[in-house]
Amino acid sequence: MTGTMEERPVGEAMSTDVLAVTDTESALLAWELMRQGGYHHVPVLSAEGCFIDVLDAETLAAAWDSGGPDRMRKPVGVLVGHRPLPHVRPDDSVATAARAMLAAGTDVVPVLDEDGRLSGLFTARDLIALAAGAHRRTHAGHVTAPALYRIEPVLPARHPRGSAIPPS
Repeated sequence: MTGTMEERPVGEAMSTDVLAVTDTESALLAWELMRQGGYHHVPVLSAEGCFIDVLDAETLAAAWDSGGPDRMRKPVGVLVGHRPLPHVRPDDSVATAARAMLAAGTDVVPVLDEDGRLSGLFTARDLIALAAGAHRRTHAGHVTAPALYRIEPVLPARHPRGSAIPPS
């Protein structure tokens, strides 16, 4: 870690502990995962793990239908991929990533490796933490699973007469 903050590689400052969803996951699931985990950005990947876009809380809020949660079962794939989102490489400078965010009018830029796979996200929060000398480095590596966390409803088993079976 030599040189000025602006010259440092974005790979040293990016967040690698990210939550990712596939483009077929529901917007409702993405919203709940973001809310529960305190995430503001969620990378959207194809079923094969290829990067598509970043879904942010503002996009989800704008897409929220007055019909309620049942109407938000549409896949996140319909909410993303409609805008060109710049990306950077892990070896690019922090200044390059900051300029990409400014040019795109966003507070996040995906960090992709030479094969176009997601390595992490560089956010405005990462930039501020770096400037404050408080950036915690998360584990290194690539985002390898399309859906790193999955929530599935668990309903109590029903007795044949309709009453819930008491837990054992």
